[in-house]
Amino acid sequence: MTEQTLIIPGDDINISEPTSHMTLGPNILHNIENNNLIPTTSGFLNVQTKKNNTIYYIESNTKRYIPNVNDFVIGTVVGTISENYRVSLNDFSTTVLLNQLAFPNATKKNRPFLKTGDLIYARVLRSDPDLEVELDCIDPTTGKEGGFGLLNGGLNFNVKLAFARYLLFNSNAEILNKLVSKCQFEIAIGVNGKIWLKTDDLKTTIACMTSIQQSQNWSKSEISNKVDAIFKSSGL
Repeated sequence: MTEQTLIIPGDDINISEPTSHMTLGPNILHNIENNNLIPTTSGFLNVQTKKNNTIYYIESNTKRYIPNVNDFVIGTVVGTISENYRVSLNDFSTTVLLNQLAFPNATKKNRPFLKTGDLIYARVLRSDPDLEVELDCIDPTTGKEGGFGLLNGGLNFNVKLAFARYLLFNSNAEILNKLVSKCQFEIAIGVNGKIWLKTDDLKTTIACMTSIQQSQNWSKSEISNKVDAIFKSSGL
């Protein structure tokens, strides 16, 4: 089930389900005192119910990514400071921090060593206007890796913020379902508008990347034929 309601900052969104059955996406916070949801920007409230879990997020047509707690993001390591990595989430924006111990089972003697230029898939751990944004690479529900960490190989490319959120929160996204029928691939989607994708060969990876980027301007009815055309023109 999917619902959409226009929301502005200051609105209270009443909820009734237990927090264990709730997932918060971009632009929304949980007030534990009154069990209401607090919007951090104007946009459309999206409520998606999947089995025993309800996903809440606010869809806004913004071009600049602003980190929110629990956002999934793709970043580039650009340096180190003390025991932290400096990570860029977007060009021309302030870097964020990733502690060298913010990985499953990491210790001072046993921790991953990242180098400048490495891509990582991470979660926004802390976002405070008065402090630097912090990331971690730990799934909060299991304490394990959960797909976070270093992204090896593949291609990293940009899409619109709203489109990235759509792909991340819609497991039945038409473009991804179509690509699954064409090839096997690994994918990581960041709500900061970045996607990492990897297949068995570069030609297929480029065809998938082209399909995803161009599908932002396609209607649902066009997706199947246009993806077929891209793969055919690539000799696949």
